[in-house]
Amino acid sequence: MSNINTLHIIGTDRNSKRVITATEEEIINNALNQEEQGIEPHYAWIDYQTRKPLTPLGWLVWSTWDHGCGIVYRREDGKMIITTGVQGDFGYFYGGQVI
Repeated sequence: MSNINTLHIIGTDRNSKRVITATEEEIINNALNQEEQGIEPHYAWIDYQTRKPLTPLGWLVWSTWDHGCGIVYRREDGKMIITTGVQGDFGYFYGGQVI
């Protein structure tokens, strides 16, 4: 079971002298804030053969060249799930199509 206080490395400062981290709680709260602001979820793991999403659509929380990206989506049971990977692992979906 995941600990809500687990840290994720989400970047470094401009001089790469300081690591920027976020707890799972902060990451999930960022997605919830986006949802409250009316931002629609558009990102998901992509199946490159079918070009369809493999997960429900979620919100982009971070994306950096060196540290990949983090997407948060809501499962059918309402639980928020954090997925991490590199930018090529995810697709941006709009109107049922990957863009």
